[in-house]
Amino acid sequence: MQSLIHADLSPAPMSRRTPDQGFPKGWYRVADSGELEAGKLASLSCLDEELIAFRGADGEARVADAYCPHLGAHLASHDGAIEDGRIICPFHKWNFDAASGQCVHIPYSDLPPSPVGLKVYETREIDGMVLIWYHPEGKPAEFEPFASDIGDDPGAWTLFTTMSGVSTAPFRDMLENLFDTAHIEQLHRSASVPEVTGVERTPYGMRVNYRTDPENTDVAMTSMEMHFTGISLLAQRFVGEAFDTRFLHSYTPIDRERFFKHSYLYVRETGSAEMTQAIGKAFAERFVFESEQDYRVLNYKKHIEQPRLCAGDGPINQFRKYAREFYC
Repeated sequence: MQSLIHADLSPAPMSRRTPDQGFPKGWYRVADSGELEAGKLASLSCLDEELIAFRGADGEARVADAYCPHLGAHLASHDGAIEDGRIICPFHKWNFDAASGQCVHIPYSDLPPSPVGLKVYETREIDGMVLIWYHPEGKPAEFEPFASDIGDDPGAWTLFTTMSGVSTAPFRDMLENLFDTAHIEQLHRSASVPEVTGVERTPYGMRVNYRTDPENTDVAMTSMEMHFTGISLLAQRFVGEAFDTRFLHSYTPIDRERFFKHSYLYVRETGSAEMTQAIGKAFAERFVFESEQDYRVLNYKKHIEQPRLCAGDGPINQFRKYAREFYC
């Protein structure tokens, strides 16, 4: 006998769970800086596109469309290459300038009468991440991404670990989760909820400061600080009586159904390898535990456009007003 009962819960399609407004404008992480090697084309899938990432002759990280505009060959397939500042298509060996994307040479013909080239994305390298600017209407970058203070004194910080995975949560609900203070108590069973002490609009997006009672946290935390670059990047600072840590998070849509989340955990050096290790381990384990709790719900939830909120839910609508600015 057949049944409509699901043997295993699986995410419903996004067409049933959230309005289709496309991807928000903003800066998106596509790779670690160390993943791009000189003279090599890296293939990646994000924002419902196929792209290539590489370093040009000047060492700058760049990202471009993956398909040759001539007859559609994937530029990183077979023996596609980047040589002397030119991307060489594996199919007919058309040459494209790696900086501008324009076709500059065809080995068997003159160039076409009208310009032809690849789309090259605006790119930044910040905090060890390669970021690209995306705008659904193709407009240029409207703001610069936030940069943490780790680069000011890299020797003072230890990259303790990186964590990544794929989520099927509605993209617009990911960072909203940080403003849902009720779930901190109810889902995570936290003894206290951080108090928001300041919300400041910034050129890159928003800064939020929190105060906590160290006696009511298991790590004696005194303050938290969050920097939102649009709704695609988040830098967090957690300070306690004996520690100072940074989390850098990125959220990059793969397609309409999934996004890739990546996190870096930095710990300020304490002068004791054992203490630094203990701090990093405690934060990493807590992050993994609470993230797993969140995604067991978020991966299946629906975005409610007009939620029926109550007094104890936290400043969800305040965040939504901010997030709407990035959807065109």
